[in-house]
Amino acid sequence: MSKYLIVGQGLAGTLLAFSLLEKGEQVLIADDYNHASASQVAAGMWNPVTFKRLAASWLAKEMLEEMNVTFRKLEEKLQASFFHSLPVARIFNSIQDANFWDEKSDHPEVGRFLSARSNKSVQENFDSPFGNSEVNECGWLNVPLFREVSKNYFIQHGNFIEDAVNESEVEFLESSVVWKGRAFDKLILCNGIGVNQWKGLESLDLIPNHGQVLDLKIENLEIDAVVNFGQFLLPFGNEKFRLGATYNWNEVPDEPTEEAKELLLSELTQRMDKTVVVESHKTGFRPTTRDRRPIIGFAKENERLGVFGGLGSKGVLLAPYFSKLFSAVLTEGAPIPKEVSTARF
Repeated sequence: MSKYLIVGQGLAGTLLAFSLLEKGEQVLIADDYNHASASQVAAGMWNPVTFKRLAASWLAKEMLEEMNVTFRKLEEKLQASFFHSLPVARIFNSIQDANFWDEKSDHPEVGRFLSARSNKSVQENFDSPFGNSEVNECGWLNVPLFREVSKNYFIQHGNFIEDAVNESEVEFLESSVVWKGRAFDKLILCNGIGVNQWKGLESLDLIPNHGQVLDLKIENLEIDAVVNFGQFLLPFGNEKFRLGATYNWNEVPDEPTEEAKELLLSELTQRMDKTVVVESHKTGFRPTTRDRRPIIGFAKENERLGVFGGLGSKGVLLAPYFSKLFSAVLTEGAPIPKEVSTARF
């Protein structure tokens, strides 16, 4: 039995912790929540299709299977409902878009996800002269609720401490990692941006992708799908919605901006004639990579310092599959695929 210190209780850290605990390992998660993480503002949607090319996401079939098993099992374990299936209705911008969709529907890899069915509630409430079609096997994870009930579980079982882990307070010894008088076998960084500031991880190509979302109240709007029109509109029920999201790889303030708010609202109001009330405006940083692949592995010349991150905007789909894979690496010595390994940098 080994003991792990996991830094960060976002999707990556939470799911890795559950996977290790299931294997009988000892785990302590540390998080001070004093940063604008992606998990704090994420809409939590999953979608196995990349709209730009109308292609199936990388490892879509395998990741969907692991995601469904993992979150259904955790709903039962935590006695909470946070995992929701919901189709995505893609609004077409032209007849060419609609024809391309029909063409791709016959493709053996992506066709299983592309429905010929249009969503009636979206067609009735949004300006969509060229129609819409649904993507199958989509949905959303209530990330704040999932984190909260998971944190409560970890606290009850002695697996959580609300504290920051600074590199200056960590001592890597030949046989252990020591932090504030506690000894561990390995320290795993799951805290998003900034992990490449640790010694041995400087070469990681981890990019902070700044995103902003709006929580809205829209009276007299009832839809039974996530609406995608370049942006997304996710229905929570009771006339509550989340609108997003912006993407910005440039240096930006760690706070919501009026420019992003106006951009999101203008694109929505062009599509819909409803009264919209903004109830909150949130921002966070998605940790992503240029090749859009997660990061799993260890620091150079330090096998006691690990990292799991770079999940980007597909975190709900990626995290269950790769947390299970990384736990096998840690406990069974399984190989790390070159596509996600720290060694690729």
